[in-house]
Amino acid sequence: MIRAARLLAVLAACVPALAAADPMVLAAASTSRALDAALQESGIAAVTSYGASGMLARQIEQGAPADIFVSANPKWMAYLIERGLVAEADVSVLMSNRLVLIAPAGAAPLAPEQIGARLAGENFVMADPETAPVGSYGKAALETLKVWDRIAPAFVPTRNTLATVAAVASGDAALGLVYASDAAGQPGVQVVWDIPEESHPPIRYLLAPLAQGEDAEGGAALRSYLGSAEAAGVLAEHGFIALEGGT
Repeated sequence: MIRAARLLAVLAACVPALAAADPMVLAAASTSRALDAALQESGIAAVTSYGASGMLARQIEQGAPADIFVSANPKWMAYLIERGLVAEADVSVLMSNRLVLIAPAGAAPLAPEQIGARLAGENFVMADPETAPVGSYGKAALETLKVWDRIAPAFVPTRNTLATVAAVASGDAALGLVYASDAAGQPGVQVVWDIPEESHPPIRYLLAPLAQGEDAEGGAALRSYLGSAEAAGVLAEHGFIALEGGT
C-alpha cells in the first residue's frame, strides 16, 4: 500500500497541472471587430463567442460557462436580471453606436426624400427587426422619420449586419441599414445618410459579469481594461462611441 501510494505521488508529479481556463466572453455579433482589437491590445488571453444577444442570453440561461456578457439590446440583460443570473448593480454601459444607411461604394449622399427613387426596382436590406437589435432600432428610426412606408416594399431581412454589408457591397441591395461601426473601414460600401440619433431609442451596449464562468479573476481584469481610456480609444477607432464612466 505504501509503495502504491508513493508510485501514485510520483506519477502525479510528472503530469503537468491543468492550465486555468481563460475568461469566456459572450458578446453581440456587432462588437466582434472592436472587441477582438481591444483584447489584442489588452494582452489578456480570453475566449470569445459572438452572436445575437437573445441567443447568447438563452445560452447563459442554460448554463453556458461564461465570465462576461455584452448585450446590444437592454431587454436581454433585463431578461437575465429577472432570472437571477446577472446582478443589476453590476451592469454597466460599455459603449454606444449610431445608425447609418449604406450604399455601394461610389454612391452619392442621400436625402430622405430620395429614398423611394433610389430603391425603385432594388432591394433594401437590414437585420430582421424581430430578432436583431439593429433592425429594431432601425425600423423605429425609419418609422419616426416617416420613410418606412417607402422602404417596406423593398425590404429584405438579413441574418445580421455582416450579411447586410455583404449584400450592399456585392450590389445585391441598393441600400442597407447598419450600425456606424459595421460600415467603418469596410470596402465596397459607403455611408450615404447618418440617421438622426433622436429618431430611435438610445443604443447602449451593456456589460455584466457572470458567476458561472471559470476565470473570475481574468474576467475582472478584462472588465477593468474595457473601462479604461486605452480601450475607449480602440472602440472609437472601430466606430463605437465609448461612454465615460461606462465600466
